[in-house]
Amino acid sequence: MRVPAKPEDILEVYVDESSQTKHRYLVLGAVVVRLTSSQIINDIIAKARLPELPNNEMKWTKVSKAKLPAYRRVVDAFFDRSESIHFHSLFVDTTKQDHKKFNGGDSEIGFNKEVYQLANKVSQLCPNDYFHIYPDYRDTKSTPEELRLILNRGAAKRGDPRDWPIRRIQFRDSKDVQLLQLVDILIGAIAFQLNGHDKAPDASAAKVELAKHVMTRAAITDITKGTGRTGRFTVWPRRLR
Repeated sequence: MRVPAKPEDILEVYVDESSQTKHRYLVLGAVVVRLTSSQIINDIIAKARLPELPNNEMKWTKVSKAKLPAYRRVVDAFFDRSESIHFHSLFVDTTKQDHKKFNGGDSEIGFNKEVYQLANKVSQLCPNDYFHIYPDYRDTKSTPEELRLILNRGAAKRGDPRDWPIRRIQFRDSKDVQLLQLVDILIGAIAFQLNGHDKAPDASAAKVELAKHVMTRAAITDITKGTGRTGRFTVWPRRLR
């Protein structure tokens, strides 16, 4: 019988993605926080939102001049506590995806492969922990349990000594989960620059400023090159094969 993981050994992983169909670059991101620190981090974010964003969902698409100070504070709350909360992401050039050749003509299979890659990376970066993974809810033919089985079987095949490191995968609604909203803001800033939206003549000045602020805090000068594999804030340019 599987031994339950201790709360202090569990990491919560909140996963979200940028638009899959409208833009060249698809970005997936995950905020990782220890279960025992999750409520503290949520309380800090809730305080940082005030007074401009007391209610409703934080989203990259909602960034505006009036709400920019609150979004900057939320971003700073993340970076100021990088010992307690991490962010990992990857991006894919969708023009190089060949779903017909590699995914049986099913774009959802291709997308699920990227979710697998990101979750697998987080698991390998934290070799002594167990995971509760919470993707933002989306319509899909695949179930979270199917992904959990694939991830755990892959870990066993690699020789991972942990007994099923992925203990839980459940959809969450970002409208109710601040940490998913934080992921949306961070991947929004990445996708905004990758897709060249910051150079558009009609670019939102507030989004341009917030994207620059995220990159400055992350010490990233060229987002297209990504970052190192390890660290508190990583961006992985996926090379499709």
